[in-house]
Amino acid sequence: MILPILLTLLALPAHQHRFFAALIPLWQAIPGRVNARNFSRYSGWNERTLRRWFQKTLPWAELHWGLLQLLVRLGVLEGRFILALDASFVPKSGKHTPGVGAFWNGALHRSETGLELSCLALLSWSGHHAFPVHVQQTQPRGQKADRLEQYLDQLVSFLEQRRTWLARHLRVVVADGQYAKTMFMDAVSREGYAFVTKMQCNANLLYPFTGAHPKRRGGRQKWAGKVDFINFDGWARVPGEDRERVWTRVVWAPRYARLLRVVVIQNVDRRGKVKGHVVLCSTDPTLPAEQIRALYSARFRLEFVFRDAKQFAGLNTCQLRRTVALENHWNAAFFALSLGRAEVLLEEAGRLQRPVSQMMFSYEDIKRRAYNRLFARRILRNLGLEARFHELEKHPSRPLDLGVKAA
Repeated sequence: MILPILLTLLALPAHQHRFFAALIPLWQAIPGRVNARNFSRYSGWNERTLRRWFQKTLPWAELHWGLLQLLVRLGVLEGRFILALDASFVPKSGKHTPGVGAFWNGALHRSETGLELSCLALLSWSGHHAFPVHVQQTQPRGQKADRLEQYLDQLVSFLEQRRTWLARHLRVVVADGQYAKTMFMDAVSREGYAFVTKMQCNANLLYPFTGAHPKRRGGRQKWAGKVDFINFDGWARVPGEDRERVWTRVVWAPRYARLLRVVVIQNVDRRGKVKGHVVLCSTDPTLPAEQIRALYSARFRLEFVFRDAKQFAGLNTCQLRRTVALENHWNAAFFALSLGRAEVLLEEAGRLQRPVSQMMFSYEDIKRRAYNRLFARRILRNLGLEARFHELEKHPSRPLDLGVKAA
C-alpha cells in the first residue's frame, strides 16, 4: 500500500496521520453515496466526526503533491508533465451554500444552478495518466471577481509555489477554448512554458509579410492579408486521420499581440467536401503541429478524471455547505481516485521494470476490491481470525477480486 509510505514521508501530525490512514481506504470502499452518514454505517465513526474534520483546513495540496513526487522518485512515471486546467459543474440544491450560482453544465450543454470547482492536474507526457494537484471552488460573479480571474489567480499561485520543481519537469500548459485569453497566455509565457489551447473557428489571424518591401514613403508593410480558413496556400500540410486535412502555419494574432503556431483540422465527408474545422494554437511557434494536436487531445484525460470522481468517488454527494468543507470533500474524492491509479501504476511498473506510459485502469474495480477487503476483514475480525487476512490476499483463487470486471 502506498498510503502508509506517503503519510510517513510527509511527516504529518499524528492526529492527521491517523485520520487520513482511516479516511482514504474507507472512501474507496464505501458503496453508494459517500457522505458522513454512510461513513458512520461502514466504520466505527460517528457521522459528526467526519463533519468536524471537514470543517478544518486539511493538507490536501501536500498529499496530492507528495503522491506525484513519490511516483516520480520510484520511477513509475517519467519526469515530463503537462499541466491541464479545467472546471467542472457540481449539482447542489438549497439556497444557503456559499458559491451557489449559475454555472455551465457541460453534460447537459446549458447553464444550471449549482456549484463549480476549478481543477489543476498534472498529466504524464504520454497523456494517459492524470493526477489532480489543486482544487478550489469557483465563486459566482456577484460574490467575487469574474470566474476567469479566479482561474488565473489559481494558476499563477500554483506556478509560483511549485516553480523550482516545475522548471525541471513541466513543459506545456493546456486548456480548452474558454481559457484562450491574453491574460492566460501572458501568465504562462512569463513562467517560460508553452500554452496550448483552442481558438474560435473564425479567429482573427493575419499573415506576416515576408516579401521585399517596395521603395516608397511611409512605414513598411507588416501583413500580407487575413486568414480566411478556406484558402491554405502557403500552409504546411500535416498527416492526419481519415477524412481530415490538417494544416499549420505561424501567423499573427492581433487579439493576443503575439505570433502563434496555428493548427487547422478540417473535417471532410466522403466526397472530400469540408464539413467544419477546428483551430488549435500554441504560444511556442517552434512546437510541431503533430505535438500541438497530441497535447490538446491529452487534455481530455482530465474529463475522464471528473467522470470517474462523479460516478464512483462521490464527488457530487457532499452534504456540507461551507467552502472549506466542500473543498475537503472534493479533494478527498480526487485523492482517493489518484491513489487507486498510483497503486495500479506501481504494480504495473514493477512487472515491466520501467515507467508505464499506457495502462488499462478502472476505478470501479479499485472500489470493488476495496469493498471486498473491508467486508472480508470485518467477517474475520468477528470470528477472531483477522491475523489470517493476508492469506486471502495471496490465495491463488483471488477471492478479493470477486466482482471485478475483466480488463
